[in-house]
Amino acid sequence: MNRLKQFFLRRDLYHDLDDEIAFHLEERERELVAGGMPASEAHAAAYREFGNVGLLKESAREAWGWRWLEDLSADLRFGARMLRKAPGFTIAAIITLALGIGANTAVFSMANALVFRPLPVKDAGRLMVVAARPSQYDPPFPLSYAAFLDFQRANNVFVEMTGYALNLDGLGSQEHADRVVACYTPGNFFTMLGLRPALGRLFVPGEGDARRSAPFIVLGYSYWQRRFASDQKVVGQTVNLDGQAVTVIGVVEKAFKGPYAMIDVDVYAPVGMYGGATGSTSFLTARENSDFRVLATLKPGLTTEQAESALNVVARQLGQQYPQTDQGRIMRVIPEGLARPEPAVSDSSKLVTTVFLLMVALVLLVACINVANLLLARATARAKEMAVRAAVGAGRLRLIRQSLTESILLAVAGGAVGAVIGNWACRALEQLRPIGDFPIRIGFTFDWRVFSYVTAIVLAAGVLAGLVPALRMRRTNLVETLREGGRTVIGDSGHHWLRNFLVIGQLAGSLIVLVAAGLFVRSLAGAESVDLGFERRNVLNVGMNPAQQGYDQPRAEAFFRVLLRKVRALPGVQSASLAFSVPISYYNDGGVVYAEGQELTAKGRAPGAGFNSVSPGYFETLGIPILQGRAFNDTDTAGTNPVAVINEEMAKRLWPGQDPMGRRFSSISASGPFVTVVGVARNAKYNVISEESRMYFYLPLTQNYKQIHMLQLRTSLPPETLIPTIEAQVREIDPNLPMFDVMGMEKSLQGGNGFLLYKMAAALAGILGALGLVLAVVGVYGVVSYTASLRKHEIGVRMALGAHPRKIFGLVLRQAVILISAGVGFGLAATLGVTRFLSSLLVGVSSYDPATLVGVPALLSVVALVACYLPARRATRVDPMVALRYE
Repeated sequence: MNRLKQFFLRRDLYHDLDDEIAFHLEERERELVAGGMPASEAHAAAYREFGNVGLLKESAREAWGWRWLEDLSADLRFGARMLRKAPGFTIAAIITLALGIGANTAVFSMANALVFRPLPVKDAGRLMVVAARPSQYDPPFPLSYAAFLDFQRANNVFVEMTGYALNLDGLGSQEHADRVVACYTPGNFFTMLGLRPALGRLFVPGEGDARRSAPFIVLGYSYWQRRFASDQKVVGQTVNLDGQAVTVIGVVEKAFKGPYAMIDVDVYAPVGMYGGATGSTSFLTARENSDFRVLATLKPGLTTEQAESALNVVARQLGQQYPQTDQGRIMRVIPEGLARPEPAVSDSSKLVTTVFLLMVALVLLVACINVANLLLARATARAKEMAVRAAVGAGRLRLIRQSLTESILLAVAGGAVGAVIGNWACRALEQLRPIGDFPIRIGFTFDWRVFSYVTAIVLAAGVLAGLVPALRMRRTNLVETLREGGRTVIGDSGHHWLRNFLVIGQLAGSLIVLVAAGLFVRSLAGAESVDLGFERRNVLNVGMNPAQQGYDQPRAEAFFRVLLRKVRALPGVQSASLAFSVPISYYNDGGVVYAEGQELTAKGRAPGAGFNSVSPGYFETLGIPILQGRAFNDTDTAGTNPVAVINEEMAKRLWPGQDPMGRRFSSISASGPFVTVVGVARNAKYNVISEESRMYFYLPLTQNYKQIHMLQLRTSLPPETLIPTIEAQVREIDPNLPMFDVMGMEKSLQGGNGFLLYKMAAALAGILGALGLVLAVVGVYGVVSYTASLRKHEIGVRMALGAHPRKIFGLVLRQAVILISAGVGFGLAATLGVTRFLSSLLVGVSSYDPATLVGVPALLSVVALVACYLPARRATRVDPMVALRYE
């Protein structure tokens, strides 16, 4: 038994136990038979001699387990000691891996905050967003509240359905008013999401669903802390929400910031209160008002495809019942994380997340290849050591395991530093805010998803970096290594094919990242040069909402008449006007339009259009040309015939080949009320920079009153210089009226719907591209430099025989040229297949942009060649006598 147990303790793999036990029992049985024992007794005798096999296996298992732990501990101690003995190599490898892992940590943390992390609600994994596509070619959009009620009544695939609508309102308390983000919800909102109050109570199902049935609100936790200093006596207080007296009944729990991504909701109000300040009921009844974001909890066992099929059955019935608004709609059921912040981005959000995660994965791969090359060089230098260790009894498996242990130790150290770098980058990104005072929350957290991701990439990096050198060691001829000492012979290019192959892969991966970065940077330039359709320079925006101070419509109109008269008289002001919204801002109006006397399209639906409510002078202030007819004037009042100015696209689509002047349309229903077209304005960008030409029209503010007013001034001076003067004019009329989004138009365009996302994408891609470039260049430099040092003996011989330094320089540089050419060639071929997936994310530039596809490879090649100049130059200064004496 002891003999067999000793044998097992020498084994490295436990899964061979059963086979080895059977083998030795049979061997002993044959020995006993050969000695004259009958075969019928030999088996039992062998069994008795070796003892109970089950106990033997258990003993071997226990002994093997302890030995495995002891071996692992020894490997870790030895690996740490060897890394300490080579501080230069260790620091270089850790920094290289830290850069790759840090970039991955930062990008994944962004993706986690924006896509992967679920809302802190009940059954978050089954929480869906229900949206509708007007056609198979259109992105999905929210529903109308009326449509939501229809789907809720016919629901058989969801446990429950709820939703919300966002609005910017004024909340006044104790002679102070704030502009707040208000979330209007049905009574079942909090119960469906499983939310609890931090203070007081929340809405209950059915409460506040009817119009003006429940004048009370719930405060968001952050707003309660910020505005009411966490005062628990706030419950029961009466405040004003857009001029309505409402009672605070509770505060929502701290963890829940709101259902809309990146926005902290300040106030929750019953959906029946929506539009109460203006007396409007259109939100609750108008099917063309698609501004209600529907949330639903999918029943267990059902898929999104099954839910969509069921909803589309209901959608077809509604299309027959309401053909003007619902005909042809295609329902979508989207996991909540993919529909942030709007359902329309569900497809692009997956693409953007995938693109940037792949880019940082390529950066990490380049970093791993860099470290692998360092480890290969180190393995070459340690070849004699490994050969001696193998000669005294170390198995190849043990040597490979030791090599992997060292690489994983490097990865763990690099992961620790990289996590710090990534966390620091996240903190820096957290401080970035879109232009304006609109509250935005990103919420980076180092939660279990980020921790798991970092752990996985650390282990992957350790294995990837160490696997190639370990496998190379497995195929090394140890006898030859002991005899030759690892000396490189003249012309021995095949010996380094693995290292060269890694460098080629490194260059190819870096080129893909660099080209993607170049395309995003070019896309930013393309977006900034897009014709917006209005003149952005020397325009100042000042936002106000008189309802925050309890103004009704007549009082607000009187206030703005006085304000316009005052600011138009100021030096440096060329023109002034009012509008509900600013182009490319975060809120806009829209709906469907019905041309008088026209049948609906073949699809059975009225076309959609956006609109804005503006005052006379708006087109002059924004520099939007009136191509036909006239702009609004002071005669367009609430008591005159309703009029509108439409854009070119609307004229072309509603009345193709006809004169649109005097034509009428409605944004309410096919039967009216109608407005008369009095002018045609040039097409412009209204919601986002990248949008295609769309139908759009303008209404006079006097005929379509809005609470929010944006005062806009065209100035002959830099607009920011007039801000103190304009604020003083407002305070002179009403010292308590707050102002918001006070900035020049050019600054306003840097917001979320403007250039911000393009700049963020270009900056992030540029950082990743620069990191990939640095790592690739360092990798090429390292390989060329190391190879030149290994060929010192060859170079000495050549120089001793009369070779000119130029020949030596060309000899070393030729290797670099071959590597760079191969890497760029393979990378360019791969890039052509990859960049086509970026086309939907680019503006003003093709995914096969010639300037990028020529300039980036040229840049990489030149920089890499410059980096290789130093080792080539150093090789020409080798002293033949020193080189030969050293050998």
